Amino acid sequence: MVILIIVLVVVALFLIMNYNSFQKLNVNVDNAFADLDAFLMKRVDQLDNLIQTARQATDKEIEALENVVGLRQGILKASNPDEKIKAHNQLTKEMQAITVTIERYPELKFNENYLHIQRSINEIEEQIQAARRNYNGHVGKFNKSIAVFPGNIIAGFFRFTSREMFEAPPEKRENVDVKALFNR
Repeated sequence: MVILIIVLVVVALFLIMNYNSFQKLNVNVDNAFADLDAFLMKRVDQLDNLIQTARQATDKEIEALENVVGLRQGILKASNPDEKIKAHNQLTKEMQAITVTIERYPELKFNENYLHIQRSINEIEEQIQAARRNYNGHVGKFNKSIAVFPGNIIAGFFRFTSREMFEAPPEKRENVDVKALFNR
């Protein structure tokens, strides 16, 4: 009788320890996914904000450049010295306005905006890759623990099932098409 009680206690402890081990691994997978999900949402939010910011700055720069191009065309079309002088004076005035605008709004630097977007996209993608590796590492540990004996029997008894790895679909493995984002 005592031996039977000892055996039952040992079996119960064995089941409890394995159940708790599976639960801890399961919670680790959930936590790793929460981290990954946060980075995925950061990418969505950050990318949209960056694109809108750069688009606004770009629109202002393009408007100023179009004014200069228009004035340049006026210089080329001028047929007499008075028209040319007037056109050059307008161009000089517009160039001074552009310089003042850029000094007043240093964020209006076309190339810097695109470089900033590129750096931000790369940084976010690196964070996502690290979070994905972390998540997949936890999923791998969990899946291994419920796949090997005697874990597979205990996991089946407690209805633990394997978790799916987070793999990017083939179309998401390609580089982000920033040009398409600007053409929305």
